[in-house]
Amino acid sequence: MVTEDGVTRTDPRPESEVEAQVEGVQRLIGRITRYEARLRADGVLDENKYVTSVDAWDLGRASKMARWGLGARFGTLNEAESAVIQAGQAAARSYKSWQDFSAAYILGRCLHFDDEEFGDWYQDMVDAHRILMTEPGSPWLNIPFR
Repeated sequence: MVTEDGVTRTDPRPESEVEAQVEGVQRLIGRITRYEARLRADGVLDENKYVTSVDAWDLGRASKMARWGLGARFGTLNEAESAVIQAGQAAARSYKSWQDFSAAYILGRCLHFDDEEFGDWYQDMVDAHRILMTEPGSPWLNIPFR
């Protein structure tokens, strides 16, 4: 219910429910912190830097879905191109560089799939990051992020 002051009023939640939510958030913070430490150790994330959001994971998937949709003939080339451009513009608003985008994409992917195993879901993306950040012909070294 919204009061006349525009405040949403809710019934109090049981303390056990609130405690469980707090514990869940604390576990998530721990996972993020451990992934960021590993990303720093592997040279993906600079010292004293952290991932500001994992929007990159969703934006990367949006781009891929647009391309899959085109390939499956669920959309036109113009529609797919528009979706990819929109995802790129959103990435440019959220991140400063290819490196920032990459760290966020890797973290998002790992939070979704890896379960702190630092297995293929993690390592494949770290390998791709290294190639894209070092190979002279890489688009990341030849196309400005913004």
